[in-house]
Amino acid sequence: MKINERWLTFVLIDSNNSFEEMLTKIELAFKCKLSCKDEKGRYIARAELDNFSIAVIDKIDRLSELLCDEHYTLKITIISDKYFNSKFENYIKEILTNNFIQWEQSVWSPFDVTPLSKR
Repeated sequence: MKINERWLTFVLIDSNNSFEEMLTKIELAFKCKLSCKDEKGRYIARAELDNFSIAVIDKIDRLSELLCDEHYTLKITIISDKYFNSKFENYIKEILTNNFIQWEQSVWSPFDVTPLSKR
């Protein structure tokens, strides 16, 4: 069976919200409970949903100020090409918009993938 893993990543416009406030907004939007851990100096909150997983990545890096980002990041992970389409992307955008979560851009990666079974 061919399993591909892809990411749909959004740059979130935080309007000066704290990371905790952003997590609360994401939890309400996706109707889930995020589990937050410090991963190499950066907080990352994760949740597994029915057909995809989400990760919210903090803009602050506690190891170095030079590594900090300007915005938070939302990373949607899918493992089925069934969701690698504009319909799924629009579904996620609708969730964000309906819950007043502003985003600047979204990007799929990798565009071409090597199946996990061949790695």
